[in-house]
Amino acid sequence: MVHYREFRTDPASTPGRSLQDLIKDALSLKDANGVSAWESVARRIMSLPENTDLQVLLNRVADLSDAVFGEMCYVDSRGLQALLELKTAKARLSTLTSAEVYSLKEQGAPAGTQYIRGMAYFLVVGNHLFFVRTHALTPLNIHAFLEWLIRLGPHLGKAGQSVLFESQLDRSVVGDKLGDVRALRVGGPTFPQMRLTPTDSESKREQAVTRKVAEKFVEFERALGIVKALLGEVQAKSLVDSLGPKERLVVDAEVKVRGTRTAASKDKLREIASGLDSVTEGEVRVETADGTIRDEDVILRVRMPFDVPDKGTMLLDFDNVADQLQKVYHRFAEDGKIKA
Repeated sequence: MVHYREFRTDPASTPGRSLQDLIKDALSLKDANGVSAWESVARRIMSLPENTDLQVLLNRVADLSDAVFGEMCYVDSRGLQALLELKTAKARLSTLTSAEVYSLKEQGAPAGTQYIRGMAYFLVVGNHLFFVRTHALTPLNIHAFLEWLIRLGPHLGKAGQSVLFESQLDRSVVGDKLGDVRALRVGGPTFPQMRLTPTDSESKREQAVTRKVAEKFVEFERALGIVKALLGEVQAKSLVDSLGPKERLVVDAEVKVRGTRTAASKDKLREIASGLDSVTEGEVRVETADGTIRDEDVILRVRMPFDVPDKGTMLLDFDNVADQLQKVYHRFAEDGKIKA
């Protein structure tokens, strides 16, 4: 999943400088020996304030002229890794059980190495940030590292000026061209949970309409009717009779209506999505091909295929990720979701 953020800060503190410029400024800053951060990976390492054994480092980073592309590693300098030692031993596990087992042990990283707990790849174009992450490296870690990095440069101090990586964007700015509607969700104090989801199958594309009735929204009589339909009168009565004084019957049900997905069904979903904007007492979420609309805000993200050298690895192909993230940028810019 490729995530999008918009960088914002006080323009007065960084006149004419975008996030892309601020990153280049910080990496170009030279130390007393005349070595820039581009040339020294040791200057691109940030320890997490809550645990200095955990660090985020900017490993490979490239100036693409009109963008900056980089690879972040989330490393554990003193962590242990659990290992299965393939030596069998007899073990008594209880008074009744004796079994052959493998031994378990933990060991630190070999000398001269550190364990990688997570990875991220990012592309910055102007004030636009795109990133894809794996495992334990969180979006907050990514935001924190980029803020730490640009504060090393000449324009932002260690503190003071605000730095924001905005995930929720104004829908009036992003517009409505967010691709096919994939799911609608409504929730709130006076609304039953409702979810409508188009589905795909190998043989045909289908539309599934799902209504989810959550515990706090269901009256007993309504839940009982659903249980009777599912279990029959006898079983439903038996279940009700078994309830204690502090128990009540609730239902979490999905009802799907399937049919061949046509242009009309797509239009109907868009119509429903637009109509949900009038709901003010509950949260409205519209899942689309290019993100999520949550009430009047939009969160942009999109799935992209990446080259994975080995199955199960957290490492992606560096050049392929750079290409794919640039495709997302151009796609969002051409569709008017962001300003080029």
